[in-house]
Amino acid sequence: MLRRFVLVALGATAVSIIAPTGAPGQGDNFPNNTVKIVVPTAPGGPLDVLGRLMTQRLRDIWGQPVIIENRPGGALMVGANAVAKSPPDGYTLLLSNDGPVTINPSLYKSMPYDPKKELAPITQVVDAPFILVVNPNVQAKTVAELIAYAKANPGKINFASGGNTSRLAGELFRLSAGIEIVNVPYNGSGQAILGVVGGDVHMMIDGITSSLPQVMSGKLRALGVGTKGRLKEVPGVPAIAESLPSYVGSTWLGLFAPAGTPPQIVNKIHGTFAALVREPELRDRMIGLGMYPVANTPAEFASFLETDARQWERVIRDAKMQKIE
Repeated sequence: MLRRFVLVALGATAVSIIAPTGAPGQGDNFPNNTVKIVVPTAPGGPLDVLGRLMTQRLRDIWGQPVIIENRPGGALMVGANAVAKSPPDGYTLLLSNDGPVTINPSLYKSMPYDPKKELAPITQVVDAPFILVVNPNVQAKTVAELIAYAKANPGKINFASGGNTSRLAGELFRLSAGIEIVNVPYNGSGQAILGVVGGDVHMMIDGITSSLPQVMSGKLRALGVGTKGRLKEVPGVPAIAESLPSYVGSTWLGLFAPAGTPPQIVNKIHGTFAALVREPELRDRMIGLGMYPVANTPAEFASFLETDARQWERVIRDAKMQKIE
């Protein structure tokens, strides 16, 4: 039975990505120059929104310029590779979701970098639970009704995906429910959501951040969220698990440095972000966008990444998805 737990219970276990020991005091003066945060997507998506929410406060705290650089392309691997190949000094960071870190290694035959060896985890900044949305014209009003219709009409329901995360979220739903639904790929979450809004596609499952505005405006109907319980941010919407107990899932947004970045610098960056997401105003803004602050330690994040990678590897295998060239 497939299960991807939200906010996995984390332990400080041995991990495969450990930064080498740096000289004492290496992070004392960090930062004393511009810090660049690479976002591997186009402007306007959840990663970009999160990055820009935090940059002004980072400038205030660090007293240095902090800029966002959008580097989309290659299933988010263009931006991730750019950071992986950057000097390990803390001045070039990656703000990424699961795609180029824990999904792509099982989905692509080759990658331009090895996320385990070339990226150092700093912190999972937020968790973004999945949400199942449908076009308002879809007759099913509940997850149970949708599953019943799909079982009675195999192949008649299609689901949009705007990238590998939403594709796998849909595949996980298909496998968990034992139904046949058809994937319709789009170039990015924004286009996929518009496909559902326009009625070209019946449904979509993705991180709540992408769909929440359309749900609130009535352009999409939410049938369920991927958390174990209900979310007050989407009142009246049940958890998918209430109808399908094996389905609990989310995506995440996290921060990375190039491997080899001194641990003193990694820890200083982590400490800044951990304090940042506890600030009431910023925390409330994140939660209002469907992003739930986490800010775990580098060791905890690395352990979480191992679990996440195994979960998606199993979904890819069970869904019989062929590796991409």
